[in-house]
Amino acid sequence: MSYVFIVIGTLGALFTILMLFKGAEYEYMLEALDDDDFPLKQVYIIGLGMQTIGPFSLKGKIGDKLRTEASLLYTKQYSEYYARIVWAQILSFPVLVIPVSFLLAAMFTGDMSLYFAVVGIIVAVVCSYYFGTSMQEKVAERRNACEMEFPNAISKLALIVNAGVILHDAWDLVAYGKDGVFYDLMKDSCIEMKNGKADIDAIYEFGVLTNSEDVKKFTSALIQSIERGGGDLPQFLINQSSELWSSNRQLMLQKGEKAAGALLMPIALMFFGVMMIVVSAALQSFTL
Repeated sequence: MSYVFIVIGTLGALFTILMLFKGAEYEYMLEALDDDDFPLKQVYIIGLGMQTIGPFSLKGKIGDKLRTEASLLYTKQYSEYYARIVWAQILSFPVLVIPVSFLLAAMFTGDMSLYFAVVGIIVAVVCSYYFGTSMQEKVAERRNACEMEFPNAISKLALIVNAGVILHDAWDLVAYGKDGVFYDLMKDSCIEMKNGKADIDAIYEFGVLTNSEDVKKFTSALIQSIERGGGDLPQFLINQSSELWSSNRQLMLQKGEKAAGALLMPIALMFFGVMMIVVSAALQSFTL
């Protein structure tokens, strides 16, 4: 078995070294990456080198998925870049970890040898899964944060517009009136408007980037109101605010029910433990 580990580990190590040299020319792509969001980024050159080989290129359903998630997190302009970086993460760590674990396994015999090999494979799979789902989780977290803040922001927008402020200025006041994910996206749309993008296009893109069906429905209805001239805009915003608060209450109730349901299992286990203690104490008293 140790010979098999030596062969696989050696071939894997040679492949890793080759990819390090091949990917070195793409090292400039890693300079702008944040260390917190992209840990051990120097290793990614392995994956970038592998992407130049046909079977490992970013394509198919995985490529479409990563590009879609990257466009939501980093805008469509940088979606290809970040999709390739994440794909490099997914490829790099297994190629680095497995040869090391197999070479370590070859140094031992028996169960310890198999242990290192299995641990290496598990670590490789976990790393690939973690990096493969990282953007998906970030998109979901941002969507939830936007949906939580959405009713409050629209209430403010309705109040300001009904005070006589035009939508463009009202949108700007709401965006810069508070910090948070939702308001950061609004600020980005304000910057786009100041740079010459049409209000309708900026609002539409804002809705897309939240990845929330509720926000996208609102922005679509808001755009339709603007295209009709905006005469019904104040009343439209009031109605939307009322509906959103009602939906938000229902959402909070649903989350409360889910939280209560999640507590049932721990409570049942605690009850079972207490009953076991009582029963064991009763049996001991009978034996005495």
